Amino acid sequence: MLTQSAGRMTFVTNENKKDYYFVFLLLIRIFAPVMATYQEIEQVQAFSRVDGAVVALFWIISFACFVGNFSNPLLGLLSFVIGAVSLVFAALRLRQFRDNVLDGSITFLRAYGYSTMTYLYAALLFAAAQFIYFQFIDHGYLMNQYSTISQSKEFIEMMQVYGIKPEDLKLGMDNIAALRPIEIALQFFTMNVMMGVFVSLPVAAIMMRRPRRIINH
Repeated sequence: MLTQSAGRMTFVTNENKKDYYFVFLLLIRIFAPVMATYQEIEQVQAFSRVDGAVVALFWIISFACFVGNFSNPLLGLLSFVIGAVSLVFAALRLRQFRDNVLDGSITFLRAYGYSTMTYLYAALLFAAAQFIYFQFIDHGYLMNQYSTISQSKEFIEMMQVYGIKPEDLKLGMDNIAALRPIEIALQFFTMNVMMGVFVSLPVAAIMMRRPRRIINH
């Protein structure tokens, strides 16, 4: 989960907001031909929906630990661990789907579609949770914490090492502060979907299995 990438968000314009609405339908259309029948499509959607809900729960807990990291640094490590565990969980659930539902065989494209759909459902639920957080709970807490950190001497010196000027950093912080809760949620949704698209590639390659050949004597 890309909770710590908030400082690198790009501004969401009114023109491209509509694009996010079609991500779900686009992925459905991409991967629907991979499944031969309507029942197979429904099967993949049903199982990936459940797995996505559990992955989203991992991410919500991880994000809560990330927020608490500013008062207890150990929660930052816990946030990272939970986020990593969510990726392992998603891969193991794909393996269970392959072994228990598909009798141990699955094509690369079907595995990739299943994994991607899992992360898509997780990203949707997580984005909804983040919208609720930033709309009703945060009240500028995270931005205040980042603002305090960005004004510290050590942080400014570190940014200068990377060639980032204080005025550029301030401009970036101002852009993030100007985002509405729905825009922040959409940013996280996009990042998590893209992460799922790329993470699913090696996972599908590892989990794919060809049907066993039955040799008649």
